[in-house]
Amino acid sequence: MNIYVRFAMCLAFHAAGCVAYAFLNDAVVVAYKAFNGGFTTRGVGIGIAHYMFIYIFFGVNALVAVFPNLWAKLGLLALMVAWILFMMVPDNPLRALFYTVAQGGVTLLAILVTQVIELRWEKRALMRQALPASPAQEVVA
Repeated sequence: MNIYVRFAMCLAFHAAGCVAYAFLNDAVVVAYKAFNGGFTTRGVGIGIAHYMFIYIFFGVNALVAVFPNLWAKLGLLALMVAWILFMMVPDNPLRALFYTVAQGGVTLLAILVTQVIELRWEKRALMRQALPASPAQEVVA
């Protein structure tokens, strides 16, 4: 696969994941407010940390789309999830669960989809090289 095609594909899938997460986050916020009456009704507000996690999520997805190495991608994902857990679990365990599962899951899904597409692309290219183009071109002895 051409490096520019791989780069564009990774950026497209990770951008689609970021857009999907934005809609998922809005839906969960509406549901949370409907069930619990708002964010501060239980005495705990998340404040600006919500924006920090979203910006980190967007930054990590941009970096993961650029890195060609799978282990680097998964390592960066693990750092993001660990940071969210470290920051959120003591005060907001429910929100920590949502952010780690939603942000980590969306990023992992984008990584896996791009890896599967790359592997199938490479397999198809190898099969084209291994098989003759048409039976008429084969040499008959």
